[in-house]
Amino acid sequence: MVSTLLAGAAEADITPPYGLPHGAWRLRTGVAVGRREPLLAQALVLDDGRRKVALVTSDLVFVGHDLAREVRTRVQAMTGIPPEAVLLNASHNHSAPSLSRGTGVAALSHQRGFDGYERVLRDLLAGVVYSAHYHRRPARAGGGATRAPGLTTNRVLPDQPVDDTVAVLRVDGEDGRPIAVVASFACHPISMAGHTLLWNAEFPGPFRTAVAGAYPGVVAMFAQGCAGDIGPWNYWFGNPEALPQTYEHRDRLGRALADRVLALLPGVATRPSQPVSGRSLPLALTRRRLPWPSAEVLAMDAKLAAMPEPDYPEVWPSDLHTMNSAQRFPLLYQKGAVTMYKEMLRLQDEPMDVEVQALAVGDTAIVGNPFELFNRCGQRIREHSPFETTLVLAYCNDYLGYLPGTEEFDCIPAGPLAEILDQDRNRWAYGLTNTNLARGEVDRLIDASAEVLLAVRIGLTGPAR
Repeated sequence: MVSTLLAGAAEADITPPYGLPHGAWRLRTGVAVGRREPLLAQALVLDDGRRKVALVTSDLVFVGHDLAREVRTRVQAMTGIPPEAVLLNASHNHSAPSLSRGTGVAALSHQRGFDGYERVLRDLLAGVVYSAHYHRRPARAGGGATRAPGLTTNRVLPDQPVDDTVAVLRVDGEDGRPIAVVASFACHPISMAGHTLLWNAEFPGPFRTAVAGAYPGVVAMFAQGCAGDIGPWNYWFGNPEALPQTYEHRDRLGRALADRVLALLPGVATRPSQPVSGRSLPLALTRRRLPWPSAEVLAMDAKLAAMPEPDYPEVWPSDLHTMNSAQRFPLLYQKGAVTMYKEMLRLQDEPMDVEVQALAVGDTAIVGNPFELFNRCGQRIREHSPFETTLVLAYCNDYLGYLPGTEEFDCIPAGPLAEILDQDRNRWAYGLTNTNLARGEVDRLIDASAEVLLAVRIGLTGPAR
């Protein structure tokens, strides 16, 4: 017999200091001069009397492996929630600093100057879980799903459809008023780029504002889905007619997503006495072997290093767009790609350690992985789920790079390295040419996601661990 479900939610301001450099959008020399709205970390804790689970969402680009491990350790010490029942998701907010990524792709750049911020960030993320845990009260939970067509595009293969599913977990207090609303959706947060010197939460910011405006006091949480190949509006690589990157279009996207969630919520039935469960599954996946010999990669690295950097503006001009920035300033992107290729060569014989995790409450599950997983893979995971509603998340507990499906993997262009680095010719293939895993390994990840979902389903009725 499951006792009364308890739930608590909380949020904390994790906005970085001003005067520090922006990381995710380079090609600009300006530092942060303020904020558009606060960057948030939010937590939801669910407790059925036998088990407790916690979901943490954050306005970060990544939650790296070391950060996730430290936060989970602190959460367990403060609340007793075990690491396998604490899931940390990053919105992949490109308007946040580029901090520690995953150990599996360590060559990727780490923004300097944030040591003090990173130290306190660990406490802020653990503390928001503690606050949610402290504020637990009798609750009801339920899930549902809708669609949000017309908001996104396949930015790699624009003629292909996108997964526009919006999956929602609603948690109410005994009075029927929402304690928390968690909505998952797949979309790269690139409505803005280097056109601003303000820290901002990207489209999840106006999304949260709209949901909280309709339900005062609710903690409105955005959880990033499998957005590896998904961009907002008509932002596909190379599109000369892409909408400008402005706060107007950012806010319009956030509000439109909120409208879909708000239309769904009245029909989401919540029930008391729901069981909860959490499981984690480790994997060792095979890395991709590059088609170029190491000598070719090293020679290209030396050639690019000798080339002078162009002068970058303090802030991006209005005509510079993420859909044409690599064509306008190819050197920076080429250097980044070759740095990743060098790391792939160094690690090619080592398996990539991966964690797949799932949380569940009643008939609603949340399953997460650490990749920039392509959207059709997320759809496949959802199709394999034994739950009525499943929130399929990427960017969880680590960051291990892009992971296309096998069909997309087979679209990787062939040719010498210099040709692949030609941004006019092959920028469209970003996310394919820099994936870290061998062909077919994505299917093992999808199978493991189905396995952990089944395990957490069984765990809802099994004995507490």
